Amino acid sequence: MSDGRVLLIAGGSGSIGGAIARLALEQGWKVALHGRNAEKLQDVVVDLSDFGMVDSFAADIREDDAAEALVAEVAEQFGRIDAVIDCTATGPQGITGLFPGTSPEVFGEFLSVSVGWVERLAHAAYEMLAQQGGTLIAFVSDAGIYAAPRQTLIGAARAGTIGFIRNFAVEAARDGIRAHVISPSFVEGSESARRLGSERMAKAAKRAGLGLPVAEDIAPLALFLCSDGARRITGQVISVNGGLNA
Repeated sequence: MSDGRVLLIAGGSGSIGGAIARLALEQGWKVALHGRNAEKLQDVVVDLSDFGMVDSFAADIREDDAAEALVAEVAEQFGRIDAVIDCTATGPQGITGLFPGTSPEVFGEFLSVSVGWVERLAHAAYEMLAQQGGTLIAFVSDAGIYAAPRQTLIGAARAGTIGFIRNFAVEAARDGIRAHVISPSFVEGSESARRLGSERMAKAAKRAGLGLPVAEDIAPLALFLCSDGARRITGQVISVNGGLNA
C-alpha cells in the first residue's frame, strides 16, 4: 500500500497514463491526473473515481508556466507530491518522416514540448519530491535508444530526455529523489499505435517474440519504480518492447 501518497501523472488521459492511474488507485495512491483537454480528462476521472481519490488538472504544456502552475495546484489540493510520472506525447506537424522532408521551423518547438517540458516539470516538482524522497519517471520512445529511419527528430528529443534524467538522477539522489526513464516501443491500443496504422503494428507484432505490450503491462513497472521496493534504484532506462530490441 502507498499509505495515501500522491502521484501526479502528466499526460494522464492517454491509455498508459490511465492504466497507471487505475493501478495506483488500487494500491492506495491518491492521483492527480493532468491533461490538456479538460473534457477528455474529466471523462477519465469519472471512470476512475470508483477506485480511489483522483482529480483532474488541465494545463497546456506549450505554455511557459504550465509546469509551475500544475505542480502548485496539485500541491495546494493534496498537500504533498510523492511521485511524478510524465506520459505526455505531443508535438507539431513536420517532425516525422525522412529528415530532408521535415520542417526546420518546428524543430525548436518540438524540443520545448518534449525534453524542455520534462526539465521544467522536474524543476517545478523538485522541492516537493525532496520532502519525502520521491520519484520522477519520464516516458520516451525507443527512438531515443535504437536508431531507425524516419525517427531522426524524435530520436534526438527522446535521447535528450534520457540524458537529462540520467544526470538528474545522480544529482537528485543527494536529496533522496530517484529518477528513471521508461521507453515503450509499439504499445497496442495506444494513440501512437492508431497513428502508426494497423499494417505497421502488425509487422511489429510479428517481430515481438513476447507479443507487443499493452498499457496494463507497463503500469506495474512504473509503480514499482515509485515504491519503497525500488528505493535503491535510480537512473535506469527500461525499454518495454516485447522482444523487438534488446
